[in-house]
Amino acid sequence: MSDKISIRDTIADLRQRLVSLPKIDTRNGGDIMDQHRAHRAAAEQLGRYLSETYGARISLRPENNRITMHRITSTSTAGLHGAFTNWIAAAERRGASVGLTDRQLRDQITGGSA
Repeated sequence: MSDKISIRDTIADLRQRLVSLPKIDTRNGGDIMDQHRAHRAAAEQLGRYLSETYGARISLRPENNRITMHRITSTSTAGLHGAFTNWIAAAERRGASVGLTDRQLRDQITGGSA
């Protein structure tokens, strides 16, 4: 399996698993902190799954959370969920540039040719 297909498969898998994380909803009358704890625990479990399945490296720090997977790294100050969604965006940007020459990639970044 190529890196590009592997990344696409990982993106699809991660998206599907993010949707199933417990929601935090102040309108349901439940304890908001209990919801946060449940969401955080599920996100940490998802991180363990990504580590076991895709070799992801996860770092939990008070100031930010980091995920590195398929040589793509993303961080977030909004928890693992934020790092996961940022990773998806970075992986999609990487996928869009696969196969481009250096000049094409530069033109894509700068918005035209020099």
